[in-house]
Amino acid sequence: MEKPKLNLKEGEVYRGKIECTELEDGTPVILPYFVMRGKRRKPLLLLNAAIHGDELNGIEVIHRIFEEIKPEEVNGTVVAVPVVNTLAFRARSRVDPVDGKNLNRVFPGRKDGTVTERIAYHFFEGFVKKADYGIDLHTGMKGHLLVPHPRIRVVKNFIPPIEYSRALGTEVLFYHEGHPGMLNVAAGRIGIPIVCFEIGEAGRIDEYFIKAGIKGVKNFMKYVGMLEGKMEIPEKQILLKDYTEVNSIIGGIFYSRVRAGDVVKERQIIGTVKSPFTGEKRNIYSPKNGFILGIRSQPLARPGTTVAWLMGFDEGTVLPPLKTRNEVKEVESKTFHITQERGIEIK
Repeated sequence: MEKPKLNLKEGEVYRGKIECTELEDGTPVILPYFVMRGKRRKPLLLLNAAIHGDELNGIEVIHRIFEEIKPEEVNGTVVAVPVVNTLAFRARSRVDPVDGKNLNRVFPGRKDGTVTERIAYHFFEGFVKKADYGIDLHTGMKGHLLVPHPRIRVVKNFIPPIEYSRALGTEVLFYHEGHPGMLNVAAGRIGIPIVCFEIGEAGRIDEYFIKAGIKGVKNFMKYVGMLEGKMEIPEKQILLKDYTEVNSIIGGIFYSRVRAGDVVKERQIIGTVKSPFTGEKRNIYSPKNGFILGIRSQPLARPGTTVAWLMGFDEGTVLPPLKTRNEVKEVESKTFHITQERGIEIK
């Protein structure tokens, strides 16, 4: 197995690639990677993006981290794989259209499996197992615009610590059931905390979400002692569990009346679907008090199409202050204050 070059000299930056397997015409399937060695070799932070090939914001986050941070500022080593699923990326698709497997359901992979399973194997063996921590950068699927938030995946016999997810500095954290083949579950089970960080929407490059991703990565690096400076943590962080898919009743064009990140009350209008042929209109109402985690950005909808992803405050928890030895700059938690102003209880 080809191994990445991770042990650099102090202050060195290296860009390389490893070969995972080959295609039917002999074309090699590669993993490109970057390494930055700071003042010490450890800890090693792994950054990765594009496990789903059309999720682009995280790629730019990684490039800017390597542009903005100098090796002499880092206590440890940063390793990054900006495009894990190179075949899906080339196809502008969530998955490799030939293989058809979801890369984030097959970790730790198989050495003798399908192409997707071999990519997972080489990435897991060559990079994940060498890491002390990791941040797995994602976006929502095409048409699913998600606010910046970490996803804490729970499966039978595995509950990850939430402190690393909190260190990203978002107001809302998403806690729900995962799948054994997800990267952060497979890594967590062998003692390597990897945070799944959702920023934006697939198929789009968006500066707002890129900046949120950079801020989250730098916050995390400060939390684990790899960067100096104050972490920016909301005065109140809210842990929400599961979500409700709010669906269209009729087919037509969806006109949103809220944005991702809004707080809504029960029976508040989320949006309207209007038939372009008959002019028939149907309002879509929130089924409960909650937080709009994501909104449909592609306006065409059929009956049953999900137009919003709602996290109810009936299953929420306001978390105590994050325990850290680092200096913290508290920033306003707008979501929490809005719930207070609107008389919404977070249970």
